[in-house]
Amino acid sequence: MSAFKFNPMTPNNEIGIYFVKSRPVVIDIPFGEMATWIKIGTAGTIVWYNSELDETSVIVAELGEILPLVCDQILSSATIDGTPYTTTSSGMYWVSTSQQLKKL
Repeated sequence: MSAFKFNPMTPNNEIGIYFVKSRPVVIDIPFGEMATWIKIGTAGTIVWYNSELDETSVIVAELGEILPLVCDQILSSATIDGTPYTTTSSGMYWVSTSQQLKKL
């Protein structure tokens, strides 16, 4: 019996998470594309920005955590709903995923 071949048209939700691209986060510099995950280096606060929605938000992360954040920039600081926040986490990586493993 031959081994089954992987179907590149399989959506991510059938095989788990398929990472396409990853790079280190440079604070206040846009990634150049939308990330869907952020890998945390050191624990702390993260201020993130999604330019498609023009949304800025904040989250606290633990050491080594991988967060499903859809964003294209990590900000050094921002004021959200009247409260100032500062990014204190460091050593982060952004990761992008694709909906399909192969473009139609």
